[in-house]
Amino acid sequence: MRKIDVKAIAPVSTSHGCGMKRVLVKNGDVASPITQIAVTAFFEGEKAERHSHATMDEFFLIRSGRMSITVGDETEVFGADEFVSVPAGVEHEMEAVTDCEILTIGCATE
Repeated sequence: MRKIDVKAIAPVSTSHGCGMKRVLVKNGDVASPITQIAVTAFFEGEKAERHSHATMDEFFLIRSGRMSITVGDETEVFGADEFVSVPAGVEHEMEAVTDCEILTIGCATE
């Protein structure tokens, strides 16, 4: 068993240049195809520009606040306790409508 106090993890910048994440699990920490599990905080107006991950499914659980997420051509605003999945290879972007916190899970498809 591995117990983690999320608030004790030092936040680091995301690869998308917005938000600060606390990485709970990263590639190589476990035998599963998980690439990363992180809790990320965004300030209102921060935006991850449109992008895709060729070999990774991505999952987001909004923990607090509101986040506008576009997957393909479909945009929706998500709030606390709402979940969205993004299949590998599908373009997506996200923008914090309010200060928010999300749980992100990446899973390799290859």
